[in-house]
Amino acid sequence: MYYFAPVSDMFETSDYIAVYIELAGVRKEDINIEIGGGILEIRGIKRRFGTNKECNFQRMERPFGLFKRRFSLPSSANYDGVKASFEEGLLEIIIPKKKISGGFKISCIEIND
Repeated sequence: MYYFAPVSDMFETSDYIAVYIELAGVRKEDINIEIGGGILEIRGIKRRFGTNKECNFQRMERPFGLFKRRFSLPSSANYDGVKASFEEGLLEIIIPKKKISGGFKISCIEIND
């Protein structure tokens, strides 16, 4: 099965991982987001608008049909509290990072004779 890959940006700060995907013309209810096992997967369908069966395309540059994107996530990703929003054709996914408390732990190890 053919899937097109919408353009995206992914970046990380000290507090979260952010993913932005351009999905102009896609309805919110046609988007599915799953996260687990170190993978974020976004898939769905972009339907063709404004055409009828009798038209002949002179140019067709915008992709339509099924889309899918998969992103490997760092081990610091915290799956609790993930937030997604969709406005003006831009899907935003914010994944919080696990909190590291106390920095590095130092242990003294005694050497036996």
